[in-house]
Amino acid sequence: MASFKLLSDADLLRIDQASRALLWEVGVEVHDERALEYYEKAGAHVDRVNHRVRVPDHLISETLKKCASSVRLYNRKDPEPIVIGGDDVYFGTVGIATNVLDINTDQYRSVLTQDLVDIIRLSDVLDRPHYILVPATPTDVPSTTVDLVETKALLLNTSKHFITEAQNAENCRRTIEMCALVAGGLDKLVAKPFMTMLVTLTSPLHFRQDVSDLIIETAKVGLPLFIESGPMAGGTGPATMAGNLVCANAEILNAFVLAKAVNPEVPLVYASWARLLDMRAATCSHGGPEFAMLRVGTSQLAKYYGLPCGGGSVLADTKSIDVQLGMEKMGTGLLPALAGTNMCTGMGLFADENAISLETLVIDWEITGWIERVLRGIEVTKETCDLAVFKEVGPGGDFVRSAHTRENYKKESFLPHIMDRGYLALDKDPLAKEMRKRAKKLYPKLMQDYKAPEIPAEVIAGIDEIIAR
Repeated sequence: MASFKLLSDADLLRIDQASRALLWEVGVEVHDERALEYYEKAGAHVDRVNHRVRVPDHLISETLKKCASSVRLYNRKDPEPIVIGGDDVYFGTVGIATNVLDINTDQYRSVLTQDLVDIIRLSDVLDRPHYILVPATPTDVPSTTVDLVETKALLLNTSKHFITEAQNAENCRRTIEMCALVAGGLDKLVAKPFMTMLVTLTSPLHFRQDVSDLIIETAKVGLPLFIESGPMAGGTGPATMAGNLVCANAEILNAFVLAKAVNPEVPLVYASWARLLDMRAATCSHGGPEFAMLRVGTSQLAKYYGLPCGGGSVLADTKSIDVQLGMEKMGTGLLPALAGTNMCTGMGLFADENAISLETLVIDWEITGWIERVLRGIEVTKETCDLAVFKEVGPGGDFVRSAHTRENYKKESFLPHIMDRGYLALDKDPLAKEMRKRAKKLYPKLMQDYKAPEIPAEVIAGIDEIIAR
């Protein structure tokens, strides 16, 4: 149950009203003619001379009425989907990293396709992440097809639900074609979608060509869209966090209007990376308290509209796997989870979203397990408060040897895999068992359980043909 809130009902109403006013009084810059036609038919005011779309209040309300309160995301192994909505929380990876901290050399280098495969396979074998947003960008393939190579890597190396990306309308269609080939047909893919399309909006209030392409092409066939906005407070968004929330909310609502104009039944997830521009470092901060606070705010807004939500979480600015990494990832993971952010997306990444590593993903697996234990709360029932065990042990006794302890210890406790809870050995090197080394040691043991999805050779050949066109 979501228990952490920063905004009152009055605050949410004010932000909603300001967002609607922004979309009407200022509008959004849109250059794509197909998108302009959809907006116009839906009832928006379109100024083709200035490429400006203004969305009236009633159209936003009509769009929200068409949105479902949950989205069902399937995988290729289990028949039951994960249901995104309400206060349920799931954790996932996140992408765009072009650098990897090599597990063997401890040095940074460019991400290669094999690195992407390794991260996907580790993500597949762990119980968290629950879903995989393409976690890295390979630099050893042509830029024109890197998005297709990413989707191929996901299809061949995980059975989990994944969120992928595309650069333009053509690659979006080819991505969907690849997934439909694996599913056994587009109708089967749409009926039980094991993929979602990522749409990243540009702040402030600007619709890129690829954004229009992805929304239109994906919505036409009815596959889920994960639509995110990430204005930087003081940079691409207002310096106040409230103003930044207005900007992000308006951009997402505007994108929803287009998606529902294309297909009223398209599944949508309201997501955000609203964040802060650090004026001293001239960088975007993903690890500070403001990032976590803004995620609470956008999640509250999504719930205000009754929408499934997601966004950045479990992220860090630090360039090292150090104390700062643990501090930032726990903070940016715990607050959104307590707020009921349905899709907490960020496992594996650090260095301001510029780097990824296998060890970091293992550490994040541990951190999200800690958070999940908090979310389970304390079960207060007649059985958990029963006095029988006190009568059995008596005053001055101990509970270590009681059957009650054996029956309840594991289900009540978070049992870590790489956190150090052992005795302090004063004669040992204090850095000899640091968390990163423990994560590196555990990695090969975890991978012993990996099993690749079974995909016929002719389907793989078909995927390669689609990429090579």
